[in-house]
Amino acid sequence: MVAFTPHGVIVTVRDPGSAQILCVRNSSLDATGGRGLLLVNDLATRWGFHRDPTGTVIWFELT
Repeated sequence: MVAFTPHGVIVTVRDPGSAQILCVRNSSLDATGGRGLLLVNDLATRWGFHRDPTGTVIWFELT
């Protein structure tokens, strides 16, 4: 979902994901995954997440 604000946009993504606490990590060059939060952390003004019965909801703001 994308919501427009006076200063940019807020993007929300729902993922069934795992129950682990989300953290930014550096993946090896040959890894096929694990870069999503690194990209979000580098590009977004702010971001966060919460859990609900369907999985993990990650949001980030781009200004």
